[in-house]
Amino acid sequence: MTEPVLTIPDGGWTVDDLDAFPESHRRYELTDGALTVSPSPSSLHQFVAGHLLMRLTAVAPEPLAVTQGVEIRFGRQLTRIPDVLVVRSPQPERHWFAPSEVLVAVEIESPGSHLEDRATKPALYARYGIPHYWRIELQPPLVSVYGIGQGDCYQMTGAGPRLSVSEPVIVDIAIAELLPRWAGRGKGPTVPEQGL
Repeated sequence: MTEPVLTIPDGGWTVDDLDAFPESHRRYELTDGALTVSPSPSSLHQFVAGHLLMRLTAVAPEPLAVTQGVEIRFGRQLTRIPDVLVVRSPQPERHWFAPSEVLVAVEIESPGSHLEDRATKPALYARYGIPHYWRIELQPPLVSVYGIGQGDCYQMTGAGPRLSVSEPVIVDIAIAELLPRWAGRGKGPTVPEQGL
């Protein structure tokens, strides 16, 4: 199955264009009107995000909501989709949030996302005032915890094998506990060449 060819709109892509796309497992993000399309994350990535979502949901006080893979709209031509979010919103069922509604943005590093997760996204999240940023690495299982420091930059407040924080939720989780039993059992099968 081939994907349709997209014509770049005059002036670049906007959130209105994203809203017109059919629902998909791909992630569509905008940077100054440029469209970035990412494939759906791996099953390991999704498993960890799902388990973190469940653990945070169990301890998040009202009126906070925990959600997964939902867009943050920084402007009409600037969006990002964190892996897990803790939000305070009168409408937590929406498919996007304003930065002012997001209390925590969580990114789980994947092969190929290191620059985005270590530099681009935290700079953007801090600039727009998202109070907390957590970056999870899976090999080995580690977490780096950041809070807004001076100006519009994050300051690391913790790092190691445990996510142990007291705001905006109280949680103490070993990152290894979020991994499935089957994690690390090998690389799996290779994809056959087309036409074989």
